[in-house]
Amino acid sequence: MTDDVIYIVTEDRPEASPGEKGLLDRIGLKQVPVDPKKLEIEWNRMLRVVGKLLAQAEQQVGGESDLKLDEVTLAVEINSKGQVSLMGVGGAEASGKGAITLKFKRAESN
Repeated sequence: MTDDVIYIVTEDRPEASPGEKGLLDRIGLKQVPVDPKKLEIEWNRMLRVVGKLLAQAEQQVGGESDLKLDEVTLAVEINSKGQVSLMGVGGAEASGKGAITLKFKRAESN
C-alpha cells in the first residue's frame, strides 16, 4: 500500500485492537485504509461499464422514439477492500460500506 491512503468507515471490520476506545469503536465502526490506486482502478472500471450501458440505453430508446436520456442517478458503494459496485433496489442493505450517489445530467445545449 502507498503512503497515501483513503479511509473507509465500515462495520465490516477486523477485530479491534486491545484498548481501542475511540468513538467509532464504541458504535461498532472502524476506519479501514484503502489503497487509492486500487480504488481508482475499481472506480474507473465501474464508470466505464456504466458509460457503455447508458450509451446503449440512449441509442435504443432514441432510435425508437423521441425520448432522450436526460438524467441518471446511481448509488455506488465502496467496501472495506476498495471494491466499487452499484447498489441495487435493496440499497438499504449497504450497511458497512461507503455509499456515494452519482447524478449524471445532460449538459444543456445552447
